[in-house]
Amino acid sequence: MASSVHTRKESFVPPPNLPPEAGVVGKCRFAARRIMDLMVASVLRHLEPWLAGQNGSLLDVGCGAQPYRHMVPKVCHYQGLDWKEADIHFNYSTEDTRYYSGASFPFPDAAFDALFHTEVLEHVYDFRFFLKECKRVLKPGSSMFFTVPFQARYHYIPHDYWRFTPSSLTRLLDESGFKDVVIISRGTDITVASYKIISVIYRWILGGPFGKLIGAAVSPICVIALLTGHISICWNLGSLDDCLGYVVTARA
Repeated sequence: MASSVHTRKESFVPPPNLPPEAGVVGKCRFAARRIMDLMVASVLRHLEPWLAGQNGSLLDVGCGAQPYRHMVPKVCHYQGLDWKEADIHFNYSTEDTRYYSGASFPFPDAAFDALFHTEVLEHVYDFRFFLKECKRVLKPGSSMFFTVPFQARYHYIPHDYWRFTPSSLTRLLDESGFKDVVIISRGTDITVASYKIISVIYRWILGGPFGKLIGAAVSPICVIALLTGHISICWNLGSLDDCLGYVVTARA
């Protein structure tokens, strides 16, 4: 069983979440990703204003290709951190990222004024140790922001381990020493339905000739699903208990 899990391929792989390239074209591509990917849109809706309020030293844990670094205020000292095998397993590598073994963070206690990670915790097998490390490297009273998926496909196989509920997140953060925990749903069941429709059509378009034909034929449905998904995110239309994921803020 373990062997089949580790050799299994994903049915489809969305484009990587990359930072905008220089120039108008790069900015347009990033904006298009924000529109076309409801997961990314639901993260940015909360991450962007949080980043805008930061100053001092900022740690981006599991930073990947640093897709959100361009949103960090100039008054911040940004530091990216990622697993040393991220390039092998996730195809991400940047020159100024600090790579580590996946155990203790390579920073002293109380080294940062703020910390964030987006869609990372589900890929960390020992998430309790990970959260305690987040707490350790933060200055007392400083802020942590992170997002986790809830209704999401099995991705980055086999390094996708968990889905968290608000109940589990609250207990885990309390056990790790965090306080002032706030958990917000990203979207609703309407958002999830829209996201699944878009995912199926996208998979068809990336498939063989027959799939491309079907995908092209039903592409207007994709536009309707996108519009519906964004409206549901903005106005919380639907049930918040069946969402794309969660946004979490807490203080060390």
